[in-house]
Amino acid sequence: AFSIIIYIMKIYMSNIEQIKNIHDLEKNLSESELLRYKNFANKRRKLQYLLSHAIVKSVCGENIITDKSGVPTIKSGFVSIAHKDNWVAVALSDVPVGIDVENTDVERDFAKQSELLGLKITDNKKDFYKNFVEFEARFKYGKDSNDAKMYFYKNGKYLIGVCTKEKPENIQFMLSGAK
Repeated sequence: AFSIIIYIMKIYMSNIEQIKNIHDLEKNLSESELLRYKNFANKRRKLQYLLSHAIVKSVCGENIITDKSGVPTIKSGFVSIAHKDNWVAVALSDVPVGIDVENTDVERDFAKQSELLGLKITDNKKDFYKNFVEFEARFKYGKDSNDAKMYFYKNGKYLIGVCTKEKPENIQFMLSGAK
């Protein structure tokens, strides 16, 4: 007997240091994407934007459309994007999804940050990052996120949170540019 797994959601995580030819990626941006891309002053943020949009274009064959509230959308399904440091995470799915990624090596006043963000107050680093990633992923998921589940993945010092109604066995994680 064998089983077939159909991945309904794919999560791509890539490092901006893997970008070989910026010009080739820029050529794939739509007019509105290019305008937004050129308006970023921060070089890292610019590369994060470029890489996330290049991932979507290469996988789906379409450009991201940003709605009036700044939410990325695609015609063929659902997309959610997160970035931290040199990393970009893109979730592509047939069902709604929210994703976030955080560097868990960063020290902070966790109790104060929890309070400022309206999270459950904790001074525990692991709990803070789990709560923070969940908060961000649920926000990106949108309304009805309380009906969705949270799944957490580690990539070195990075914690990735995915908010979805999808079963975890239908989620495929793709990683490139690991250091």
